[in-house]
Amino acid sequence: MQERSHEKVQRILAATTELADTMPLDSITMATIAEAAGASFSSIYRFFPSKEAILEAVALASLDRLQAAYENFFSGSRPASGAAVIEGAIDTYIAFIEREPGFKALWLSAPETPELSGRHRRVSEVALNMAKLYAMEPLGMAGSPELDLRLAIAAEACMRILRYAFQQNQYPPEQVIAELKRWLKAALLLFA
Repeated sequence: MQERSHEKVQRILAATTELADTMPLDSITMATIAEAAGASFSSIYRFFPSKEAILEAVALASLDRLQAAYENFFSGSRPASGAAVIEGAIDTYIAFIEREPGFKALWLSAPETPELSGRHRRVSEVALNMAKLYAMEPLGMAGSPELDLRLAIAAEACMRILRYAFQQNQYPPEQVIAELKRWLKAALLLFA
């Protein structure tokens, strides 16, 4: 019974992910999720109290995979320079957005819940700690409250600018991302 329940939950999450990639989040309903998952409307409520709870579960699972992507990036071969680390870290995020079904829509449009905010913070903290270790070890930067502050500001600014890159229509996202990389290199490596 548990295996069937787990399988049904996975079908619901996969269907919701697919729907998030193909239609606006506001248009997704419990009925459209049920139809896409091949489940009855009432059976979905056995596992999730609302559409928002399903969207949150999908986003949380994506954030876990994003954290793993950052762990893989920072534990892999060491880039030759701080500039290469900044490029690689941003490219890791962009590649994740492009390959992770539904993540972009959820990242840009899903309502922020306390659980989701906490998971975002945890992923950012893991990435920041790994970036700090890299800055201290291969780059030889001294650990300090100033470095902590610089990295925290860079992470916050990076998330906001990446959202801006994909939400605005004035500039091509690639141009905004290139400018973000240039800005981060200047802000983080100027005093290295």
